[in-house]
Amino acid sequence: MAYNRNHAKTLCNKTEYQFFESSLRGNIEKLPQKRVQDGIKRARTLRDKYRDLHKRQRLATRDRTGTKKGVKPATNERTEQKAKLFAEVLERFEAQLKVLKQAEKAAPAASKKTAAKKPVAKKAAKKKTAKKTVAKTAATASKPATKVARKKAAKKKTAKKKVAKKVAKKKTAGKKVAAKAAAPGPFVSEKASAASERKRQQNTRAKAVMGHKRASTQRNQAKRDGGKKR
Repeated sequence: MAYNRNHAKTLCNKTEYQFFESSLRGNIEKLPQKRVQDGIKRARTLRDKYRDLHKRQRLATRDRTGTKKGVKPATNERTEQKAKLFAEVLERFEAQLKVLKQAEKAAPAASKKTAAKKPVAKKAAKKKTAKKTVAKTAATASKPATKVARKKAAKKKTAKKKVAKKVAKKKTAGKKVAAKAAAPGPFVSEKASAASERKRQQNTRAKAVMGHKRASTQRNQAKRDGGKKR
């Protein structure tokens, strides 16, 4: 008979029930190996305790009543059930200890496999590095030719730039000469300024004469108007 939590609650006290729960699936796998070993010791002592108690109870009831179970067999059955319960707890802890030990044995084997794989990985890495070095040497061997070609191309570019600069200088020089030829000389500018000054003076004189004429006509008109009034 496999005892569950409900059976354990009716049979065990608080500390015994907590110990029983730690042996159940889902809890026992979380325990380290030291705790599992301690659980084995505790479960064995509890099992032996209730086994011995059950034997003593049976002997006492036999001496008192002359029968194995006695008048009230429920008390003897309770202790017998507790002994069986902790026997199951002991079995679970022992099984978990075997699992942990097997895992310990498997760990060195796995480490050996990884150690055996490391030299193979190192060899592959060496091959890769050797291929890279060969590629680098080939690239360096082809570099001088590429350098010469680059230098030639650079010289051609600089020569073209110089020619273009010379052509641009010639164009700018031609433009300057044409501008100077088209610009009026100093004598021409002086004549033009004198002519403009004359025109200005003539305009001012004409304005003054017109002003005098207007004023004289206005005075004559005023005199005429005054004679008519008289």
